[in-house]
Amino acid sequence: MREDVRWSGAALPAEIWRWGATDIAAQVRARAVSCVEVLQAFCGRIDAVNGRLNAIVYEDRERAFDMARRRDELLRRAPGEAGCLHGVPLTIKLNADVAGEATSNGVPAHARRIAAQDSLVVANLRRAGAVIVGRTNVPPFSFRWFTENPLHGRTLNPWRDDITSGGSSGGAAVAAAAGLCALSHGTDIAGSIRYPAYVNGLAGLRPTPGRVPAYSPTVDMRFAGLQMFSAQGPLARRMDDVALGLRAMVPNGFADPTWVDVPLEAAGDAEPVRVALVDEIPNARLAPEVRDALAQAARSLTSAGYAVEHAAPPGIDEALELWLAIVMTEVRVGMFAEVEAMDDPSILASVRAMIDCAPPADLHGYAVALARRDGLKRKWHEFLERYPLVLMPTSCRAPMPWGADLHGTESMRMLLVDQSPLIAVAAMSLPGLNVPTGLANGMPMGVQLVARGFREQRLLAAGRVIECDAAMPWCDAPGG
Repeated sequence: MREDVRWSGAALPAEIWRWGATDIAAQVRARAVSCVEVLQAFCGRIDAVNGRLNAIVYEDRERAFDMARRRDELLRRAPGEAGCLHGVPLTIKLNADVAGEATSNGVPAHARRIAAQDSLVVANLRRAGAVIVGRTNVPPFSFRWFTENPLHGRTLNPWRDDITSGGSSGGAAVAAAAGLCALSHGTDIAGSIRYPAYVNGLAGLRPTPGRVPAYSPTVDMRFAGLQMFSAQGPLARRMDDVALGLRAMVPNGFADPTWVDVPLEAAGDAEPVRVALVDEIPNARLAPEVRDALAQAARSLTSAGYAVEHAAPPGIDEALELWLAIVMTEVRVGMFAEVEAMDDPSILASVRAMIDCAPPADLHGYAVALARRDGLKRKWHEFLERYPLVLMPTSCRAPMPWGADLHGTESMRMLLVDQSPLIAVAAMSLPGLNVPTGLANGMPMGVQLVARGFREQRLLAAGRVIECDAAMPWCDAPGG
């Protein structure tokens, strides 16, 4: 690739796999590079490092190159029809349907569950012009903060082998971090986009549930927790790429009854606002590196005109309790029998410990938890009226060592408390964004931004401010 290719006045790296989604889409439209050339560069990167990292666990290169050639032909024939991700290499998480491929979700019993059609979000990404380069690894049932399963093995963090690659979108995060794709698709019901983004040094956006159509035809039933708490969203190295990915994911969701057709932009999203700085979490002790990352992000926002004040949002600990009461009751009803039948000691121990941390499952407790959530959500809405932006930890811990969720119930209770900033945001059905802030002790660090429902652009605008001052050494090309 020529080294003199430029965009926005700055020279792009010689290696195309280092380019972001925004750069690729722009260069393809400008005819500086073809979709096939882009795909060849990323396939070369996959061949070089994925064998060790194990982020992408399924590829169909013939299908991918056929799509890249079709994209190039469309650009020649009808350039006005090119979508916002035209030619951008993208990965899809193993829990979303891709027509003709297995939606295994990391479960051996589902290894031959072939999707007859694309999920709605995958269909949107195709319409936007993306080229799917592979499927990314997950823990079984997409239900741990550690990505490993009996079907495909463990996915390594490109920065350090001894820390988790995150979960459940661990493969998605590693693929984006190591340059195996320019953009990754992920899902988040308790932090499964934001936590992998955190431990891999990425921007990871959990949109408001309902913003991105989530329906996959292979999913038989979506319980209330999945409908209220779960979101699909993008992970990438830079905020602009996440913003582009979100734009591609949101339309055409009428077949999903939870989808809400709300404009992406709202007045004032790019303007500095009052920010609640949350550096105390109930029952948790923030790691020094986490506290430092919050202080660094607060300084960046203050310098950009945001009014940052210490303030405590309502009931982070209560939100964790309610999430457990709702989701783990549904797990007992709809998933735990499959977990037991799978006979994998890691996922069984992790899920059992989470169940033991939840209140007893009964109809009364489940109904009361749903009602209490409504009251707590109202308090959060009042808080977000005073503070339109919240700056808080993504996790109270530095990235965890492998297997930190396998040490019994009491250890799991502490882990859940340390992850309560992630879980509380999901329990309140709010959007959240992990923003990388650099490395500490060789491990990625980051902070979480939270806003009112459907105000993702406010998060991205503030994320760009923090990103500009962060020192994420992507030039070191992790994983290589």
